[in-house]
Amino acid sequence: MTQHCLRSLTVLLVEDDNTARQGLALALEAKVSRVFQADNGDSGFSQYASIRPDIIITDIRMPRMDGLAMVRAIRDSGGDPFIIIASGAGEEQAFLEAIELGVNLFIKKPYNAEDIFTGLERAAAEIARRRHDTYRRALSDGLLAHVPNCHLLSDGAAVLYFNDPQAILQYPAHEGQELGPYLRENFTVSMRQGVEQSSLPLNMDAWLTKHSGSEFVLAGNGQSRNGHPVRYLLRLDRVRIHSQERHLLTFTDISLIESERERFYQLAGRDYLTGVGNRQAFETELAREIERSKRYGSDLSLVMLDIDDFKSVNDTLGHQTGDAVLVALARCMAAEVRVTDIICRFGGEEFMVIMPQSELEGALSCAGKLGHSIAEYDFGIGRRITVSLGVAQYQPGESSHTLVRRVDTALYEAKGTGKNRVVTALDAPFSCSDNEEAGPSSR
Repeated sequence: MTQHCLRSLTVLLVEDDNTARQGLALALEAKVSRVFQADNGDSGFSQYASIRPDIIITDIRMPRMDGLAMVRAIRDSGGDPFIIIASGAGEEQAFLEAIELGVNLFIKKPYNAEDIFTGLERAAAEIARRRHDTYRRALSDGLLAHVPNCHLLSDGAAVLYFNDPQAILQYPAHEGQELGPYLRENFTVSMRQGVEQSSLPLNMDAWLTKHSGSEFVLAGNGQSRNGHPVRYLLRLDRVRIHSQERHLLTFTDISLIESERERFYQLAGRDYLTGVGNRQAFETELAREIERSKRYGSDLSLVMLDIDDFKSVNDTLGHQTGDAVLVALARCMAAEVRVTDIICRFGGEEFMVIMPQSELEGALSCAGKLGHSIAEYDFGIGRRITVSLGVAQYQPGESSHTLVRRVDTALYEAKGTGKNRVVTALDAPFSCSDNEEAGPSSR
């Protein structure tokens, strides 16, 4: 193995004694790939810059530039060949400087073939190790640059390493960058199936330590792909690097998976964000309840709800906060209506409640309680949320389209007469914040 490595190496021999240099070069040529020669440090440095040999064997005392000055110039230029210093008697004082320059080996002059070959074997082993390490680093960097994940290594305060993220992350991190501000600026903690989104914590080190081994879904702030929001699965782990504990954050792009999940929710009749029925489910359920009302002569009412001034929530607090409000609203509604009632998201910030076996008076009472509860609910956004509601009872013989148009007209009137109120086609509006037991007020 060593002999094979030796035959692949190039050597630069820097020596001002022509006889000694020629004799040593002749002995080396039988062992290594090529031997280059220089008779002073200046020439030796020029040849090093040109040929980049694996090993340099140099004398110390030479004209124009001595051996140590040449080594210093090589190190200052970023060069890292294996360097063997040949020293004669009385040059021990130069050893300390040579050590500081990272000289790898010292041999005595006059040259002894056995010492030279032993030094070459050490050099070959060291160079083989370096090449192997370089290969492994290149291999790992190459693999990390092409795997479908991003890996971020941190001490909890700063980014220590981040592999090539351009194929995944729109906002790559830089080594030395503060971890917390970077994550909070670009990502929000999100969860599937209607759980609110939230900001990442200020104490990032404690959060990473607490949740080691856990996974979170992150939303990319301001990121979208083909019109769909970008989502990442974040895996948190503790790893030991050079006897030090570090945090490993692994990002996996799950945007396509989440988009497919949303599509399946739609096919299943569920609204992906809030978890209630979607528009398709609403139309199906309303048609079914109308048929049941016709067949059995039972009552049926419909409530339409719209968030007041919802655009200002999105504009001032962001769409992610707006989504969280919609999720919380759906949860609040589910707690107020009957088990037999059907909640559906009609579109945007509009919701429908189908109320089987409910006459207009009962639906109006339920709508008033629903509006009151929402007005009193703490959405955690530092401002009050109110809703306007329209109520209509199904009239025998009318179509689902006509019923929806009537309840929509009632909602429109609630919006136009002050918001935060309930309106029916037959009764006057009243504020959702009024006493729950109070009846409708006069127009």
